[in-house]
Amino acid sequence: MNSIPLQKFNDDLLLSEPERKLALQRFPAIAHVLDFPELRALFSDYEVPANRAKIARQRAGLWAILLGAAALVGASLTTHLDALSPLFRLLAGGAAILGILSVLIASVGALTGKPKQRWLCARLMTERLRQFQFQLLVCRAHEILASSSDEAARERFRAARHGWLAEFRLTHEGHLPARLRAVLEDESETDFRLHPCAAHGPLPGGNGTLAEIFAAYRLLRFEHQRQYADYKLRTDDSIISSSAPRQMQLLRDTGLILILFVFAAHFAVAVSVMTHWQGFLVLHVAIILAVIGILALHTLAEGLQPGREVERFLRYRSTMQSLLQQFDATEQPQEKLRLMQEAERASYQEMRGFLRTNNDARYVL
Repeated sequence: MNSIPLQKFNDDLLLSEPERKLALQRFPAIAHVLDFPELRALFSDYEVPANRAKIARQRAGLWAILLGAAALVGASLTTHLDALSPLFRLLAGGAAILGILSVLIASVGALTGKPKQRWLCARLMTERLRQFQFQLLVCRAHEILASSSDEAARERFRAARHGWLAEFRLTHEGHLPARLRAVLEDESETDFRLHPCAAHGPLPGGNGTLAEIFAAYRLLRFEHQRQYADYKLRTDDSIISSSAPRQMQLLRDTGLILILFVFAAHFAVAVSVMTHWQGFLVLHVAIILAVIGILALHTLAEGLQPGREVERFLRYRSTMQSLLQQFDATEQPQEKLRLMQEAERASYQEMRGFLRTNNDARYVL
């Protein structure tokens, strides 16, 4: 029996056949809009390598920190050895090698420079493709309504959509580094639209196709994004966790323990000096190890950025929840479209936060 995933990702784009079947049963009038094979294929072309790169980055960052910490430990222990002893040469040489490996992994393997930019560009492309799909429902509502009359109208819509996606690809594929820089510097956050949203007159109230557009957006956009934020803000009891709140808690608690240990060890050294206890040398070594541990935790926090992740998703969830409540409270089609546009703006803002956080993140000890 195949394992059932606890949390599904990207099902808002209907990537799998079961998801498409369920969505198209629920929204038959706009099935030709929700089912977008060309966009799904393009999304997968960028999503798969981006996920692999993310895992590689995290592993490389962890190794860079561990090797760097081991190098510092080895170098600190040599101060208590005879410089002519074989053990001194072994520790000094081993520490130097580990330090070199740490720097190399941090500067190459942990996705800094070009590897890191390729990962961020792939993430930018996947999120912009997601926004392209849902902005169709927001900005092309009149075209969608016109396409629901018969099969010929649906084919005309598919042909037009093919052209819209081709234009998007011409402005993004091969230009992603420039697009990434533009997004990172878009402080006004006005460049979120991927479709023209000019007014085309009032939308007809009581239209069944329009009701499906709103229902599909509510389910696949509002609900999905709110659930995704809830998932990212989850907590668990795992020591090695992908949960940002759990990571923040573990880093904070472990760092506090090490700081308290350093304080207690210094106090013990002061007492040992006054009482002529000979064990203060061991305490000095323990203090050095604890300080290196604190430095490693700080570096890990700089790489993972759990605090900024938590802050970003708290803000995003609050925004989406507020917009959803307003969306459900109004019956006016134009107001619903306006709130959908605001949700797309919020999605763009969240994407910018993700890209900025990871662009600033470093795994350098």
